[in-house]
Amino acid sequence: MLIFALMAAVAASGQPKAFFPFTKYDFGAFDEESGKVTCEFPIVNVGTEPLAITSARATCGCTSPRYQAEPIAPGDTAYISVAFDPQGRPGRFSKQIYVETNTVPRKTRLDIAGVVIGAGATVSRRYPVDFGPLKLAHNGMMMGEVVKGRLKTVYFEGYNQSADSLKIKVVRKPAYVDIVVAPEVTPPGEQATLIAYVNSAKCPLYGLVEDSVSISPVGGEVYSLPMTVIVNEDFSKLDPDKMAKAPIAVPETETVDFGLVDRAGEPVSRSFTLSNAGKNNLEIRRIYSADPGVTAKAKAMTVKKGKKTDIEVTVDPSVQTGGLLNSRLVVITNDPLHPSYTIRLVGQWK
Repeated sequence: MLIFALMAAVAASGQPKAFFPFTKYDFGAFDEESGKVTCEFPIVNVGTEPLAITSARATCGCTSPRYQAEPIAPGDTAYISVAFDPQGRPGRFSKQIYVETNTVPRKTRLDIAGVVIGAGATVSRRYPVDFGPLKLAHNGMMMGEVVKGRLKTVYFEGYNQSADSLKIKVVRKPAYVDIVVAPEVTPPGEQATLIAYVNSAKCPLYGLVEDSVSISPVGGEVYSLPMTVIVNEDFSKLDPDKMAKAPIAVPETETVDFGLVDRAGEPVSRSFTLSNAGKNNLEIRRIYSADPGVTAKAKAMTVKKGKKTDIEVTVDPSVQTGGLLNSRLVVITNDPLHPSYTIRLVGQWK
């Protein structure tokens, strides 16, 4: 009855008219290994002139629409066939196809959706990190750089390869990070997203900060993810006058040579100076090394104009690796032009 009513409504205008009984199709859940899946969208000409499909384009190369080239006579029905290729695409999908005809409206949108249950080889390529039923795309949460006092959001993809719904629990996280899992419960064969919010104002350190996040995709089984973030000082509010009066960090050297060190001996220390050639106080934010057995401390963390402080570096040879001593020490200050200096630590083992 609806089709006849539409045909009557356009009879006086003498033009084609496209009618789609439905514009959405859900394939449901199916195995990637089953290959391409296909559906058909009927299109009825409820007008009084021939209806021509001029194009049908998908938003993704994995989706292929096909249609007849011949015009559709008034009252006749044609079909637009849409194929979706699931190879290498595990999880839920949603694709759009835009059909253009010689009528008004000229463009009609069709939607297909479904869930691809990924094959083992595909899942391991896209989500190589194995946390039981949960597979992750990356083996760590690398948050990148964030300015002190600001927020940053980073997304990490996961996949539920089990036959059951999955609820991921965050067991442990740093105090300056919040983590939300979406969706809260992940259906079988679908993606999960770990959304990490970094509040750098709560992070006590500057520079490279290393920590970890513990999650449990199943009761009792806990997995750990390393997490890193680089916290930089905010110099954006310094006007030219403040920049002219800013502190200037001047390290005495770029390399500290420990000489010949007994590999089986006690920890060895060397010192270098850090001067302030600016007009305001130089604040040492942090001194650290990512290398094992390297520690450092400054005699004073605040250096006044024209003054200097000693920085003592200690190397424990018993935990060093490699044939030579070749480490890095990072000194972070409130110098806006050079907030971070890297000092090389070199030496030879007896």
